[in-house]
Amino acid sequence: MKRILGILVMLFTLYLFAEAANMEIKEKKPVDIELEKGDPSKKDTYPRTLIPITCVYVDGMVQLALLDEVGEFTLSVINQTTGEQWSTTNSLLLNVPTASGTYLLQIITEDGSIYYGTYIL
Repeated sequence: MKRILGILVMLFTLYLFAEAANMEIKEKKPVDIELEKGDPSKKDTYPRTLIPITCVYVDGMVQLALLDEVGEFTLSVINQTTGEQWSTTNSLLLNVPTASGTYLLQIITEDGSIYYGTYIL
């Protein structure tokens, strides 16, 4: 009887851990990344209506949506804590780590326009 009770308690505990992990996965929401145009070191500002790109981070993936034709572009993400960098050319998706930190996202288009934003995990 004690063994059966012990096994039931262990199974219930495992069930609770699985539910907690499942809820954590379900709670992950997209992080909207507000982009600005210009050189991030100079803090030039332009009206947001002139920025033809929207950007979202979701569970290890940076996703772009082009609202207007921008031609070829390079997307880079830099972990500002560790200095690690990831980049891609002409792709609307970029896999990045899910580690905590502050990340700088930068998009450079073929006409030389720079769009940037930060997000925190």
